[in-house]
Amino acid sequence: MNRLTSVLLCVTCAAALWADDLPLGAFDYPDTAAARQRWQPQFGSRPVRVEALPDGTTCLALDADFPAAKARACWDWVAPMDLSSAARVAFEIAADNGAVVEMAMIYFGTAKGWYAHVLGGGVPGDWTGRSEPLSAFSAEGTPDGWDKVERLRVSVWSSAPGKATFRLRRLRVVAADPGENFLPNGSFEISGAGMPYAWGSGHWGVGELPWFADMDLWRRHWRLDDAAARHGTASLRIDNAPGQPLLQLTSAGFTPPPSAPRSVLSAWVRADRDGLPVTLRCGQHRAAVEAGTAWRQVALTGIVRAEHLRATIAPGAAGTLWIDAVQVQAGDEPTADFHPADLDPATATREAAVDWSPPARTAAVAAGRGAGEPLTAPARVRIDTEGRFLVDGRPYLQHSFGLEFVSHLDVLNAVAGYGFRDVCIQIRESLTTAQLTAIFDRCAAVGLRLIPWLDGRMSREQFTAHITALREHPALLCWYVYDEPSGSRFAEADARVHLAKELDPDHPAFVNYLPNRLENQTGDIYSTDVYPIPHGTPMAAIQAVSRMAAAAAPERKPVWMWLQGTGYAYWMAREPTPRELSCMAYGSILAGARGLYYFAQMPRTRQCLDEMRALCVEIDAIAPALGSPSAPPALTCSQPQVMAKAYATTEAVVVIAVNTTSRPCEARFTLASPAGGPAISVLFEDRDVRRDGGAWEDRFGTHERHVYRLSTAP
Repeated sequence: MNRLTSVLLCVTCAAALWADDLPLGAFDYPDTAAARQRWQPQFGSRPVRVEALPDGTTCLALDADFPAAKARACWDWVAPMDLSSAARVAFEIAADNGAVVEMAMIYFGTAKGWYAHVLGGGVPGDWTGRSEPLSAFSAEGTPDGWDKVERLRVSVWSSAPGKATFRLRRLRVVAADPGENFLPNGSFEISGAGMPYAWGSGHWGVGELPWFADMDLWRRHWRLDDAAARHGTASLRIDNAPGQPLLQLTSAGFTPPPSAPRSVLSAWVRADRDGLPVTLRCGQHRAAVEAGTAWRQVALTGIVRAEHLRATIAPGAAGTLWIDAVQVQAGDEPTADFHPADLDPATATREAAVDWSPPARTAAVAAGRGAGEPLTAPARVRIDTEGRFLVDGRPYLQHSFGLEFVSHLDVLNAVAGYGFRDVCIQIRESLTTAQLTAIFDRCAAVGLRLIPWLDGRMSREQFTAHITALREHPALLCWYVYDEPSGSRFAEADARVHLAKELDPDHPAFVNYLPNRLENQTGDIYSTDVYPIPHGTPMAAIQAVSRMAAAAAPERKPVWMWLQGTGYAYWMAREPTPRELSCMAYGSILAGARGLYYFAQMPRTRQCLDEMRALCVEIDAIAPALGSPSAPPALTCSQPQVMAKAYATTEAVVVIAVNTTSRPCEARFTLASPAGGPAISVLFEDRDVRRDGGAWEDRFGTHERHVYRLSTAP
């Protein structure tokens, strides 16, 4: 039995011990005719269907055709239900084109009102387990009680016009478990690319030296250990060496249910010596404990319920610490036996199917590139009448490594060494102009153009001093003057754009907005950030770019996009895979982005960083075609899940295509004006495809991109 199989069995069997599930038949029908007897489409929605799945089971399919943004699709399942003894409702959901969803909700209706709940995180393309506490449902009207439920409602609102299909299966209600664990993957059995799902070391990515410059070293000191486990097949092992920064273990964010006003954090720990000091932290609470050479359970009690808590287990000295069976449970006493989180079985199944391999490419492209040349003269930066971002008169596709902080100037050497030519750095209010100047100087020395992200908490005086001192620096690309304003802060963001342009009229100034403002953005550049992995799909980011591009085009402004480059922190339980990251990058470009940044710090997996390094090479190669003013021939693609577009230069037609889903497919492309010979070069892959006139076919793997070049030169 391989480890993956044993992990799934371990998680599933453990869940069966603690979850008293009661299946509901709402999503399980043998055929469409039977389903339509109980399901009633509402507000003009299309009737439900039943689809057969490859494993021989079926699911309920809900087709929606949204004519515009804010349109609603809705379906009711009519049946009496007594849910008074249930703690939560669980099911699995997937979607085609789920990125068109602005909001999805589930309701339970009684004669006098509804219990309603928003499904946060969107609707991903792959099957994803959901487990929603009934205590989190709000009341609409005056519902009669959970014992008098008469119907179940699924309702979806659109963010844009488009078609989507939502699939549902395995609806069940789950009885209360007195020992319920609120932490996902508390025994580290769910992993991908060697990293435990939902666990990191306290930040989006790794920002400290020596780790930043040598992540293989970090992975040797912070890793899963298959040879030592208190529960299941693996523990988390931290090797803290003298003279190196102390590493710790931190969970992704979680929120205990309202039924747990107080909680206890516990873990089983073991060390390579007796008396190793360890600190447990959660919210505002902490406890000092010790680990010895035998497994022992340690605990932190009295945790007061709050939103988005994180559990941390931090060794206080050099030595080796093994950690396993971590739990946050209601009350003041932990259980000695381990309880997996309710969604662990579904998460294990989903993550086991995730493809961590890179897209096909040659070894030379995969190797990335080295550092650039030092910058010695200020760049001439402007945005032309076509909305193109120009540097020294040429279209420039900004492609940044993102940093929330710079722990040491040598971090910038590492960024350049990884092949980046641009870097975006958050400049906190604690940084003096002299310190910021040192960052600029180092960027110039290693060939990095800098986008300083001026923290909105700094005073206008400090803001003014920074811009005045550095507006003619060779490293400066443009000014990022405010991040994610909301409410009363919109006015301040607008004011800082105007102030920056007064102080430095020679460089663009812009604001990065939350995804709830993708139109009417102040500043010279449109920008937002969407981080969908693993709870959504790359299309969530791509759709945001599409909306910005539509709004920016009449204003002749470029569009830039923050993409998720890390995870294992906050609400992102893992990093993007190479294919997910590549899909987000290429899809954003096809949707109209001409600037990309990756948020933020160093990825924990080698696969994610390697993909960024390869994308530096690939995007640099296609940038001339993307910035070309030549009109391309019309292109059609037979496969709706493949985004594709043609671009023309004086020497070639370049066709970029990306599979936006995790489902492999075949696609046929047709150019209205054929160019070149019988063979089409597939860039970055060292292969050709044959064509028939202006058409050719190719196969796409999970979230895979292909770039075709058809020469027009004699």
